[in-house]
Amino acid sequence: MRVAVAVVLTLVLTVPAAGAPSPRRASLQLESLAPLVVGGKHFGAREPVLVTYFGPDQARQVVGVRAKRNGEFSAPFERRLDRCAVFSVRAAGLRGSRAVLQVEPACQRKRKGPPKRAPAVPPEQPQD
Repeated sequence: MRVAVAVVLTLVLTVPAAGAPSPRRASLQLESLAPLVVGGKHFGAREPVLVTYFGPDQARQVVGVRAKRNGEFSAPFERRLDRCAVFSVRAAGLRGSRAVLQVEPACQRKRKGPPKRAPAVPPEQPQD
């Protein structure tokens, strides 16, 4: 009887419930470039978060925000960027939530298809 109870108890504690939500990973998204606004999701409820902008040539700015009850926030920066800007934003919550956003320039046209290949070098003609 003890063995059966131990087996059932082990199964109940190790198998997750079918309806239990899996924990979501914190994430960031770009909301606006002028002015720069970054949004966050899946942070802890009312978690204080430090959001740091890293720009070219060592430019840096830190903004402190507090996530809402649903774990979302919006962090406004006093910067106006164009679509060709390259930068990254890191968010670190005081309870351990972390996320990174890397922004590549949108002004470069993306090529369709395979990359260009180097021109072929004609084979040398044997000399008699």
